[in-house]
Amino acid sequence: MEALTVDVGTGTQDVLLYDSSKNIRNCLKMILPSPTKVVAERIRVCTESGKNIMLTGYTMGGGPCTRYARKHIERGLRIFAFPKPALTFNDDLQKVREMGVEIVESEMEDAERIEMRDAFMPEFEAFFKNLSVSIPDKIFFSVQDHGFSPDMSNRKFRFMVFERTARKGSIYSFFYRDVPEYFNRMRSVVESIEDYGRSVGREFEVFIIDTVFSAVIGAMVDCKEFPALIVNFGNSHTIGAVVDEDGTIYSLFEHHTFAMKQKGLEGINRFIERFVRGEISNEDVFNEGGHGAYVDEVVDVKDRVCTGPNSHLCKYRTANPAGDTMITGNIGMLKAYCELTGEELVI
Repeated sequence: MEALTVDVGTGTQDVLLYDSSKNIRNCLKMILPSPTKVVAERIRVCTESGKNIMLTGYTMGGGPCTRYARKHIERGLRIFAFPKPALTFNDDLQKVREMGVEIVESEMEDAERIEMRDAFMPEFEAFFKNLSVSIPDKIFFSVQDHGFSPDMSNRKFRFMVFERTARKGSIYSFFYRDVPEYFNRMRSVVESIEDYGRSVGREFEVFIIDTVFSAVIGAMVDCKEFPALIVNFGNSHTIGAVVDEDGTIYSLFEHHTFAMKQKGLEGINRFIERFVRGEISNEDVFNEGGHGAYVDEVVDVKDRVCTGPNSHLCKYRTANPAGDTMITGNIGMLKAYCELTGEELVI
């Protein structure tokens, strides 16, 4: 099997060009700035040069690019945007307008054009072509998607979807070939890849998953026993899950990493141990500014691992699948695909 896997975070996008016929340590991989940071830098340059901006493209991850868009407007400069990229800033376009973004239906010629997208397919293909490397037909992407919820807290909506999916299926149910309509960021990734494929006369098979679950599944590869507790300390979100080898999710929580950091190291570990014992409620996490918690069954946890750029916040063993913590999410996508198709994961 060959697949291009891209794990998009707040800080970096981690790229692994997987080929099962090779030792995975010899597969091409890159750690690059995240798309939102790239767009944020382009906005910053326009701000410094006093140029108005025209946002085109797709809905993508916010964070840094949203912050720099606000700074641009605060400087008295204008941002025009088509509706799709405008949804990057908020699911409610009226709130985007209140932020100062001018939503338009045709491109403004007197503004610097910035295309918004999470999938850097043209850039990847141009780079790989210079190395005499081809992009395979299978594309696996991982992005964080809160879900389209203009009338509900996206924290509540996101975790409601998580709980509903966990109750119906396994952790592999979050690996989508057909993306649910409410995940507008994921659907934009797929749309942008398909649009690119049409422009170059290729058809890609695209699968997509939320970053928190690609990280957990990747860490599962390094677990020694099950049921296992896996905690992913991302730059923005922290997720913990008690899972079994077949992907059953016994319990789950998602918090914001900044809120977890406020607990201190001892407080973080007390929180996680309480979660394992089933003592953390959905309201506990939501009222602290997180997303929620779900406990279906309290089980005897036989292994504990952590992953993510802030894994130093946890006292557990750091998951290290294929010898590189930076591609844990990429390994998770490959593992999910193999579980759903019956193929063997070779790492």
